[in-house]
Amino acid sequence: MNPRSLLFLFSLAGAPLGAQGRPLTVTGIRPLVFGTVLPGIPQTVLRTDAVNGGEFEIRGPKLTNVQITFLLPSAMTGPAGATLPLSFGGSAAGYSDTQSIGSQTGFDPQQSFVGQLSQNGRASVYIGGTAQPIPFQRAGSYTATLTLSVTIL
Repeated sequence: MNPRSLLFLFSLAGAPLGAQGRPLTVTGIRPLVFGTVLPGIPQTVLRTDAVNGGEFEIRGPKLTNVQITFLLPSAMTGPAGATLPLSFGGSAAGYSDTQSIGSQTGFDPQQSFVGQLSQNGRASVYIGGTAQPIPFQRAGSYTATLTLSVTIL
């Protein structure tokens, strides 16, 4: 009985225009994937995990300050309404104006974060987390929606 779990990342991308007339866009690049989770054994994925960690790309006017806010799910939903609890630690999210997974500034995804887009108007946001299955977790696929909001300051 191995539940498979996947946290789909859904980005809300409005199209507010920055000072240079370029719209702000947010694109989900890679979902946060927990893979095979064993009942009763927590599964952690780090924000620096280039295969399973979640990633968003932000594009907008160069050198623009942006505020990043996550809406985090407390659980994933699976077969017959079963839930699989989730948690996100104090540095489970990361920001990189160079878009390099190896050069992130970690931050608490439960708090807003302010970053500056690069000279080319881009940045990446990364997310990790922990799936916390109960000892008798129902087997099957589990999903949830994580929302990232980005606002031009």
